[in-house]
Amino acid sequence: MEHTRSKTPYIFFISVIVLTLIAMVLLVRQCSSQPADDGTGQDGAADTEQSAADADSISLTVDGKHVDETSTARTGTPEELVGHIRDLIVEANDSGDAQDLIKFLGEGALTDQQSKDLHQLAASTRLKLDSSEPFSLLKNADDRWAMNLADRQRILLDLAKTQEGQWKVNTVTLPGERRAANAYGIDPATPEDERQAAITVHKFMEAILKLDPTSARSFVDESQVNYAKLAGLCIVFEEGAYQLAEDRAVRKMFLRDKSAGWLARVTTKDATQMAMFAISTKRKDANSPWKITEINLDKLLADYAGRFSGGDIYYTPLIKNPKGGDSLAIYFDLDSEELTARTKRQLKIVANLLKNDAGKKLTISGHTDALGSDAHNLKLSEQRARKVMAYLTEQGVNAPQMMVTGYGKSQPRRPNTTQDGKDAPDGRRANRRAEILLNF
Repeated sequence: MEHTRSKTPYIFFISVIVLTLIAMVLLVRQCSSQPADDGTGQDGAADTEQSAADADSISLTVDGKHVDETSTARTGTPEELVGHIRDLIVEANDSGDAQDLIKFLGEGALTDQQSKDLHQLAASTRLKLDSSEPFSLLKNADDRWAMNLADRQRILLDLAKTQEGQWKVNTVTLPGERRAANAYGIDPATPEDERQAAITVHKFMEAILKLDPTSARSFVDESQVNYAKLAGLCIVFEEGAYQLAEDRAVRKMFLRDKSAGWLARVTTKDATQMAMFAISTKRKDANSPWKITEINLDKLLADYAGRFSGGDIYYTPLIKNPKGGDSLAIYFDLDSEELTARTKRQLKIVANLLKNDAGKKLTISGHTDALGSDAHNLKLSEQRARKVMAYLTEQGVNAPQMMVTGYGKSQPRRPNTTQDGKDAPDGRRANRRAEILLNF
């Protein structure tokens, strides 16, 4: 046992020597791998510069710009693309030069005229963006963005994805432009036949909103849609203060080779109520323009009557004529031939339509309810018809275009009394009227 213990110090000593030698060998190898210093102290710096150059050769694009300086870094999402356009608009407005903005948008998205217009906007510092909301995504249009200018106008951008998956600007609509497909929110991918039919309906509705039945005529087949319906529709829009719905104002119901059906959606001015009506369009062949051939106003008139006539659908400005077609109707107070402010507004719309067709004729017929004698009612009905004629003459309609007649109480639209002989005020109110039959 003592013999074994006596060898322990020797074993420990030999182990220390071996470990020391190993450490020295490793140290020598590490030192030999270091480059020799030639006394200039430049070797380390040269390697660093070479590494930087290698890195730059990877991050540079073919035009010598860094990747993070090119548009590709900003088009990964629509938000990045629109955000970059925002920056370019700010720069253009500040410098008065829109060249970089125009170059980025590209020839495919801009016409020559639009490029000139952007230069003018930048030069006059009219590209200033709304600081609170410089851009926004249009409601229910995932690929359509608005650049909101400080003067409350907008530049509209329709985006599209390339085959490589990058977002780009497909079309641009500048303030005040009425480029058909863009201005009406029609999907750029919509087939041309459908696009043209939709544009016809949109332009028709635009004319009606302006209370301009004369312009609306150019979009209808006059053998199918008469003047009275156009004037009546304008009157309903004026009194109802209707506006096109912000979302999908014109919606396709069906589309065939020569016919298409549409649903026009309108709202009240405060956007609290919605109404709609159907429009039919047709064309003779693929090379002919689309024309509106039918307008079904039943739902719109029901909404109008509910808000302005106490729910009385008969008390509307557009009525069916027993001889066919439509007539315009205006209403009078009890035992009165005087025109109200409401009827004067309606007659101005009619006058605007008639002044553009001096050769057209119309018949104005006066009517009364059943109260009073036959003689009194006949005289009153004639007075009502003549009052309408006189006002239309004041508005510029030629007197020879108009014929007047009075029917007294002989042609009621609704019963003056109930079946049990009681008075029917709503019926009598609908009967106190003058009808305008446009004979063309």
